[in-house]
Amino acid sequence: MDFMSDQLEDGRRFRMLNILVDFNREGLAIEVDFSLPALRVVRVLQQVSEWRGKPKTIRVDNGPENVSETLLSWVEKQGIEILHIQPGKPAPNGLA
Repeated sequence: MDFMSDQLEDGRRFRMLNILVDFNREGLAIEVDFSLPALRVVRVLQQVSEWRGKPKTIRVDNGPENVSETLLSWVEKQGIEILHIQPGKPAPNGLA
């Protein structure tokens, strides 16, 4: 799970939440909007879980959106482990 951002020609910034399967890089969800609060992230994760089944772990970076109380509470209730990548390693090798 990761966030990306970009900017429209008129200067407005937007964000994208991307949920991928680590094993085969399959895209499970892309949520795009000007704001993606934690409740919306949880809603997308819940929808993906209902569609594909609950993951055992979710790998995220150390950004503030990935340490929100809303997200951490939801994953705890679901029995899902959050794995934070090593700081300074934005694209860790799955074999390392």
